Amino acid sequence: MLNQETDLVPMLLPMKMMKRWFVMLVLALLGWWGLTTGMSAQGTSLQLESRVDRVESELSRVQSRLNQLEARNNMPSPASRPSDGPNRLNEPSLEAQFDNLATLAIELRQDVRDLQTQVAELEAARGGGDR
Repeated sequence: MLNQETDLVPMLLPMKMMKRWFVMLVLALLGWWGLTTGMSAQGTSLQLESRVDRVESELSRVQSRLNQLEARNNMPSPASRPSDGPNRLNEPSLEAQFDNLATLAIELRQDVRDLQTQVAELEAARGGGDR
């Protein structure tokens, strides 16, 4: 029996070494995975921080714009200013201005037609229009 025990000892040494190498390999892989996960989490954290900064700056712009609108809303409107009152009474409405513009365009078109007729008559009187 003693012989069998002494024969097993040399066999156990490589198995113990293999276990140690396996444990060291697993620990190394876990360490590497932890480092890469930590770096990834750090990158994600930086991205998140950047997005939070952008949201905060956008929020401050919106607040500033809201303050401007509130300030403008608290000011008297241009229609209620006394200096604009008399001038507004003399101005025609937008519809009246459009009607006036349409009338002017029609009159201009008629004047152009009259001028074209006169030019045609003058060319005819001059001898057929020497161009």
